[in-house]
Amino acid sequence: MSGEQAIRDSGTSVAVAKTSSTRKAREDSVSSLETTDYVCVEPSTPLSQAIEIMKQDEGGCAIVCGKDRSVVGIITERDLLTKIVGNNVDGNTPVSDWMSPVVATLSPEATIGEAVAVMNEKGYRNIPLVTDGKLMGSVSVFDIIRYLAESYPQATMNLPPNPHQVMESEE
Repeated sequence: MSGEQAIRDSGTSVAVAKTSSTRKAREDSVSSLETTDYVCVEPSTPLSQAIEIMKQDEGGCAIVCGKDRSVVGIITERDLLTKIVGNNVDGNTPVSDWMSPVVATLSPEATIGEAVAVMNEKGYRNIPLVTDGKLMGSVSVFDIIRYLAESYPQATMNLPPNPHQVMESEE
């Protein structure tokens, strides 16, 4: 099936075209996403203050940066759940004691496909965007989902959960 992918469910086959918009989504630059909606804190920021600042970020993280905007780490909701919640933690300790070191960054020129591959491979939901060692933005899984929802053809977005269920009208 050239240019199509068959989905099998209960013996029924439904052809879903691999459209130009799906190829476009993989090849578009992450710069086409909203990449300026991130929060940044210094390593010395008290944990309690970093948590309050994180509430402003839809991706649920704070990127930890030096005074020169170099990325030194990240603290995420996952860090809060696995390292802090349920433990007797002093909220005045520096966020650097709790952050995860950044092990993967991308450049603003990276493609959305590359961002998805890193997120999938590493289990990340947020990736800082760096140029010449300096923070330039951030891409979150929510940014990618929003972009894909806006890019996919209307027919794809309206497919019913059960492929052989036929919808009378759009809901």
